[in-house]
Amino acid sequence: MNGSLLLTPENPDSDFDDINSLKKNLTDAELIQAGEANSFLCGEKFTQLITFMGCSPHLVFEAPADGSENYCHVILHQHDEIQLLTGQQTAPPRCPSCRHRIPDWKQYRQQWHDNTTTKIWRCPKCETSSFPWQLDWRQSGGAGKILIEIKNIFPGEAVPVDQLLARLKTLSGEKWRYFYLV
Repeated sequence: MNGSLLLTPENPDSDFDDINSLKKNLTDAELIQAGEANSFLCGEKFTQLITFMGCSPHLVFEAPADGSENYCHVILHQHDEIQLLTGQQTAPPRCPSCRHRIPDWKQYRQQWHDNTTTKIWRCPKCETSSFPWQLDWRQSGGAGKILIEIKNIFPGEAVPVDQLLARLKTLSGEKWRYFYLV
């Protein structure tokens, strides 16, 4: 099971949508190699912009001969509407107001994914109404319209360095956050 590290503007409803500037910026920073589509090989400074935890992570940077995606590469995603992203190992989110844990969130998952910008969840504890993307997913899920996905990264295995997050903020005018999916 492969995981991903995703970076997106802190506000999932961000107006930043200039994917061409994002590609150029990430290429100039050498996080990615130049390419035509939205899937990129890692650039020369990838390991300087993404810090890996632990003693010696096993990183594969070239596509395997079998055509699988079992290698570290970057995919840029752009959507017109906010996309809620959760995975098999996403932890229960919390109410953004009272921090109430939502243990039964998986029963709402499909509705939330299908209606991210219209479906409202009401906290049974404090009665605050929230869109699913406003819940606190605690780095095991998240939402956005424009996302940088780094494939073949497992939760907690790697984090973006402050320099990369600052560069993204300068480009977009907004703070960026990161989360993991498995």
